[in-house]
Amino acid sequence: MSLKFRFSRPQVSKLTLILLSFVTFASIPFTFLQAQSDSDLDGIPDAKEEELARLYTPLLQFKLGERFFPVDVKYHLENSVLKLRRGEDVILVEEKPSIETISRYTGEGYFLDNRLGGLDEISQDYGLKRDKLGYTVYARVTREQGFTVIQYWLFYAYNDGRLNKHEGDWEMIEVILDGSEKPVSAAYSQHLTGQRASWSDVEKFEGTHPKVYVALGSHANYFRPYQGRLGAENDEVGADGLTIFPSQVNLVLLGELGMGKHPKSQDWLDFGGRWGDWAEIGDAVIGFAGPHGPGHGGNSEKWVNPVTWSQKLYLVDDKWFILSWLTSNFLLLFLAATVGVCLLKTWRIARAKKEGRLKFPAILKSKALVGILLRTLGFALTVAAAFLPWYTLKADIRTTLVSTEGIVDLLVIDGLKGVQVNLLYRGGLTPFFGFQVPFGLLLLAGIVTSVLDTIGAENARSLGNKYIVSGVAFFIVLGVLLALISQVTSLLPSLASSFGAQLPPETLEMAEVVARQPFQGESYYQMGDLGAVSLYWGLDLGAYALITSAVLSVMGGILVRTLASSRPNSRLE
Repeated sequence: MSLKFRFSRPQVSKLTLILLSFVTFASIPFTFLQAQSDSDLDGIPDAKEEELARLYTPLLQFKLGERFFPVDVKYHLENSVLKLRRGEDVILVEEKPSIETISRYTGEGYFLDNRLGGLDEISQDYGLKRDKLGYTVYARVTREQGFTVIQYWLFYAYNDGRLNKHEGDWEMIEVILDGSEKPVSAAYSQHLTGQRASWSDVEKFEGTHPKVYVALGSHANYFRPYQGRLGAENDEVGADGLTIFPSQVNLVLLGELGMGKHPKSQDWLDFGGRWGDWAEIGDAVIGFAGPHGPGHGGNSEKWVNPVTWSQKLYLVDDKWFILSWLTSNFLLLFLAATVGVCLLKTWRIARAKKEGRLKFPAILKSKALVGILLRTLGFALTVAAAFLPWYTLKADIRTTLVSTEGIVDLLVIDGLKGVQVNLLYRGGLTPFFGFQVPFGLLLLAGIVTSVLDTIGAENARSLGNKYIVSGVAFFIVLGVLLALISQVTSLLPSLASSFGAQLPPETLEMAEVVARQPFQGESYYQMGDLGAVSLYWGLDLGAYALITSAVLSVMGGILVRTLASSRPNSRLE
């Protein structure tokens, strides 16, 4: 039996309205649930996470010469084998690990070793595939202490920094919002530490996107293009390389650690090992093993307590940026000042000659010439010292953690490259933090101005005084240098932590011995079952040449003063 209904037009319209209303109201809960979807179960709707992540996506500014850029972790994974380190032994676990399989390995002894080889091989392969790979940035939104934090995790295939060199590199940038979602600060990772700045001190692109200046090779992140040379900073930073705009990145919203809290494509988050080679057991001690991923190892606190982590970082502001600019442009400013001083002295010489006040020719004909010759000999020694080491710390290390092939330089101070340290990596000596000043250039400037002082002397007494002051000034500088070396014990822990080194107590004991007798010494240390270390330190040839030069300068000044005044009816004074 079939049922037939007949409705008039008004009845049809009314029925249609009822059905539409029912469908609309019935769909509201589903629409609400969809809008409030929270796939990572962190209490923040996915839509809100994506909105914030895109709003603050950073602009990345690289230095000219950079070879690696943020990439999808799959690129590294596809080129790696999975290994496990147990003490000195290394075991092959998987030839072709995948995102799914590495999530099973949560221990810190595992590591992904790039099968392509070293820096050159990885760089060549990445360079060929770079355009196809694009630029990937992993974003995460979380909360702590009432603040909302937007983190941006960046993975690089290789870290080719001055202090650290290793496969794989994880860096992180975060923007912190207050309870009303107003940005209050930003924190940028640098090696195993970082810096933070108030939001007002952050350079921004299009109002909300923080500008990040990425250091050459190390990928440490900075707030200004002229940073990298002040304090514990030791990087080349600039704005002359590739710029990656927010619209150019493949932004991937990360879930949380743990099963069911992220998509299957992000199972790599649960991998507890290192994203790079761990060739020697000592590499982890001196900071040359691959890094742990987000939420693991050294990156654990950033993930779990992002606000707390940021509050421990050094707060940089306008004063710091001014100091950074001055440090970055020190040589240029110094050269400009030197040229200015030399031009002024040359003008005074010309004016004195014109007015008949120039006494240099007369001084040359007097016994004071002996003092000038001594000072000239000092100039020659100063030039020679610029090419010689001034202070060295050498070591013969025979331990299970780190070993050397005989005696090697650990610390060298000279006139060409400033202060250099050896972190016992294949690269050997490397510039030490902000002390990258060619001291020889400063010495050369001093020689030039001293020569002009000699030529422009209007009387022997003032010339002699300048010679004496120059010599005494050097001894003051030498005293400051030795005082700095004597304070090395208090500096070592903080400096070592800047690049990931963990110093044993024996290292601090060695530093204390050097600090007690910085001029010269040697010592032998037995480090329990680990092995032994022999240390040799002290002033080197360049320092002795400079000391002799300073003595000659003082002697020359005294002779110029006394011999010129001993001349009967002398007008040289």
